Amino acid sequence: MVEVKKVEFKGWENCFLISNEKVEAIVTTDVGPRIIYFGFKGGKNVFCIVEDQAGKKGGDEWRIYGGTRLWHSPEAMPRSYYPDNTPIEYEILPDGIVLIQPTEEWTKLQKIVEFKLDKSLPKAYVTYKIKNNGLFDVKVAAWALSVMRPGGVEIMPIPKIDAGLLPSYPLVIWPYTKLNDHRVVWGEDFIILKQDPNCKPAFKIGYPNLDGWACYLNEGDLFIKYYNHIEGAEYPDFGSSYETYTTDFMLEMETLSPLYNLSPNSEIVHKEEWELYKISGDISSEDDVKRFILPVVKKDANKSRKRLDTINV
Repeated sequence: MVEVKKVEFKGWENCFLISNEKVEAIVTTDVGPRIIYFGFKGGKNVFCIVEDQAGKKGGDEWRIYGGTRLWHSPEAMPRSYYPDNTPIEYEILPDGIVLIQPTEEWTKLQKIVEFKLDKSLPKAYVTYKIKNNGLFDVKVAAWALSVMRPGGVEIMPIPKIDAGLLPSYPLVIWPYTKLNDHRVVWGEDFIILKQDPNCKPAFKIGYPNLDGWACYLNEGDLFIKYYNHIEGAEYPDFGSSYETYTTDFMLEMETLSPLYNLSPNSEIVHKEEWELYKISGDISSEDDVKRFILPVVKKDANKSRKRLDTINV
């Protein structure tokens, strides 16, 4: 059974707690749309919250806040950094909530996030929508970013493509990214990225994640994101459907929809499925991934990918 009730959280007076027997989430309506909290009942938030921004609202300054947010890609200044500091509308559902941001004044794009919990399992279903309320076409992708609590480790599967003599997939790096960064392990089957609270220099990579999942393990809590990579579609950032970024206070898990030429009154729909597990064991090598992570992920990955779809309506 899913329960939805109004709560105060971190200084935001108008939040909603969505819970079932195993997990709970908190969304904000004073700002957003943001899913600011997700975790086991009685456990810790898997997301980072920037404490000196908690409870703030109003103003023209963009704030990261923490939690999970919706952006549009490719990243650009000032378009991507439109402030989400004002109240939003919402609709209560039997098993969740729909968060509806006012149309952005500069871009004429509108962000909508639907969050639902499974009735009994530690699963969430998140649907992100970007609607074009302007007069002209906009080429854009939906971009879902989860800001993870520091101290964990992220696991990303490497695409397995037999391309013969041709290259198999692009690995995209940003100008500040160093391939010899101590936080990353370049394996044969997985990329392992550690969040280091003592390391401020930024690190970011992107790639076409054909497997449609990535996960983050922190103090025994394993957070898994599933999404659908659409083969043959045009993706932002040299073909990236998955990106990750880390600095000293957090790590971001980022999924992207294909790029669409979004005409007036049309919308992009991008879906994720989240799962939480309790895992005992540390991850520092590919052998650790195969021992602790794959038994959990593999049994659901294909099934989840078939349920998820990214469409242009």
